[in-house]
Amino acid sequence: MALFCQVVLADAPRAIDKPWSYRIPREFEDQLIRGSLVLVPFGTGRQPVRAFVVELLDDLPEGVPADSIREIHQLVSGPPVVTGEQLQLALEMRRRTYCSTADALKAMVPPTVLSARGRSVLAARLSDPEEAAELLDSDGLRSMKQVRVIELLLEHESAPCMEIRQAAGVSQSVISALAKKGILTLFKKRQERQLPAEDTGSDQPPVLTKEQGEAVETIREAAGAAQPGKLKELLLFGITGSGKTEVYLRAAQAVLDRGRQVLILVPEIALTPQMTRRLTSRFGQRVAILHSRLTPAERYETWRRVLAQEIPIVVGARSAVFAPLKSIGLIVIDEEQESSYKAEMKPRYYAPDIARIRAILNGAVLVLGSATPQVASYRRALEGPSSLLCLPDRIGERGLAEVEVVDMRREFARGNLSFFSRSLLECMEETLKGGEQAMILLNRRGFSRTAVCRTCGWQMRCPSCDIALTSHLNPYGPAGVPARMVCHLCDRISPVPKLCPECGSVEIASLGIGTQQVEEALAEQFPGASVLRMDQDTTRGRFSHRELLDAFESGRADILVGTQMIAKGHDFHNVTLSAILSADQLLGTGEFRALEQAFQLMTQAAGRAGRGKKQGRVIIQTLQPDHFVIRAAARQDYESFYEEEIIFRRRMGYLPFGHIGLAEFRSFDREAAEDAAWAYHRLVTAITGAHPGMFGRILVTQPAPSPIARVRNRYRFRIIARDPSAQTLTRLLFHAADRMKRTSKVSLVIDMDPWSTL
Repeated sequence: MALFCQVVLADAPRAIDKPWSYRIPREFEDQLIRGSLVLVPFGTGRQPVRAFVVELLDDLPEGVPADSIREIHQLVSGPPVVTGEQLQLALEMRRRTYCSTADALKAMVPPTVLSARGRSVLAARLSDPEEAAELLDSDGLRSMKQVRVIELLLEHESAPCMEIRQAAGVSQSVISALAKKGILTLFKKRQERQLPAEDTGSDQPPVLTKEQGEAVETIREAAGAAQPGKLKELLLFGITGSGKTEVYLRAAQAVLDRGRQVLILVPEIALTPQMTRRLTSRFGQRVAILHSRLTPAERYETWRRVLAQEIPIVVGARSAVFAPLKSIGLIVIDEEQESSYKAEMKPRYYAPDIARIRAILNGAVLVLGSATPQVASYRRALEGPSSLLCLPDRIGERGLAEVEVVDMRREFARGNLSFFSRSLLECMEETLKGGEQAMILLNRRGFSRTAVCRTCGWQMRCPSCDIALTSHLNPYGPAGVPARMVCHLCDRISPVPKLCPECGSVEIASLGIGTQQVEEALAEQFPGASVLRMDQDTTRGRFSHRELLDAFESGRADILVGTQMIAKGHDFHNVTLSAILSADQLLGTGEFRALEQAFQLMTQAAGRAGRGKKQGRVIIQTLQPDHFVIRAAARQDYESFYEEEIIFRRRMGYLPFGHIGLAEFRSFDREAAEDAAWAYHRLVTAITGAHPGMFGRILVTQPAPSPIARVRNRYRFRIIARDPSAQTLTRLLFHAADRMKRTSKVSLVIDMDPWSTL
């Protein structure tokens, strides 16, 4: 029986992030196991701190004096809160991402594991709903975060504060500020653990095509041959509408029949209700669905049942990759090209990388699915270590939609200055007359891009961030008047001035278009049609994604306008027209992945049309009709795009030929951020100079302001390092960061292969 244990502290910085030894009291000897959560005394603090048990020992480690060992104070959880595999994952994450072991473990465990147990929680309701509605109408609020909280409570009357923070994307300080103003009333509410009811209607499996059957058989054989310690990875490359989801379901059934478990990742559960309905109708109560719209109590209960191995299939977004399944036979990553699989907060892990580690540990097969895979993923499939499976044809007789590329330069030359080309208007008329539906993509929310003075050129910018403000309609104010400007980084609201603050001119105008303006223009152009808008502003509620998509699928709306979220994985059989209004804005984001992401989004949007019995049509409006990305997307020709893009990647040393590490220093004090960046740069330079054999190929830029140099009044300076080896790059950047002395005024973010460098 173990007498000692080693723990990692739940809130330890990297400087003291190591196993600490403790004596196990007699009363815990039969209860303590690896993965248990405990309270331990540490340092000179009076209060014990939380820690995870990582090892049980019969004897103390060599060199640890017995008189220095203290006892565990309390066993918080009887059953373990993490598995042995998750402990291994945490150590690997610490090596790959700049985080502590406990940071990694906390990312795996729902924060409500210790709290959401049928107890009372703090909740909020509007003190006076009518007065709150008037406040929205009067533009008396100065933060979109406060607006979102009030809108949520106008819809749901009351909600636990944890759920409000999650659904509205705000901190507790926003709720407290509204309560202090008397707008909200805080109260205690009983929070019961209860799983959400999912639609489990019957699902009749369709007859597989020849290509689908071959793909299922290949996955089944790979799952049978997979062994722990070896990676078995497949890329399922199938055009839009080729039936990839059915392949996943059949492969999952084959793995379940062998007594193994299945983990399926999707970019965002709320955006794919059709897929989750198919899963629950096919597998019933054997499926656990994890997503951001679960209440804390629901998340806790789902996690508990998975940890107890009561549910063999887990479906979820990025964080579901940590689901505590113990015998995984199949891992599926649907739409593997999506950026949402990369975490933007610490620990900054990439879910497919974690999935590869879990596949190796479990002896599972990993299947990546996409109609537009990442260039790096496709190269892995062509040259190894992955293998390629293809679904080249769309299911059904109609095939791919017909695509027309409209040169908007010619439209403007002919006097058409509207958002819509003549061809698009004609197609829209035909679509609506035929009782069919249309989807319109514009990847910019709001009413217009910015507001400027036509006289002196002044632009309305955020006082806290280095970006222009975006004009938004106030849905509670006069119709058609963009009365407020919103910062899309800090959510600050500012009124539109009547006079230019620089020259006093009244010539203040909005430039550019957003989804709000498109929605308004369509309603005016087609007064008999019902128009829905789906973007970040209309999907704040807990079930708003599903409600909007269900309304469109049921035919209660004729036109769906939205940002990129409408292009992802939806299967509406009555949609025969898909349009991309401004393809050019997708091409110049400043990221090395810009062209890849533009091709993916245009191809995915085009794939929404003609998925039923009727022929589909796609309109792409652009000022650059001869751009190779637009030509390839119009043909839905991934191979042509890949051949062009891989040449650029190889020449520039970008993924998959090289890796990028970004170190960014942030502070309210500009000089402090810049000084810290230079100090780090000197340290990195000294290390590379001292070890040229190991770090000689690494290229390191000098410190410079980030492209968006200030966000929420925090100044940002960054250093970018590049090397063909990710392992060498992380070793250098992490070692320098651990050695560097920083003040509390400056924070450091290290992101390996970031999706955004802005």
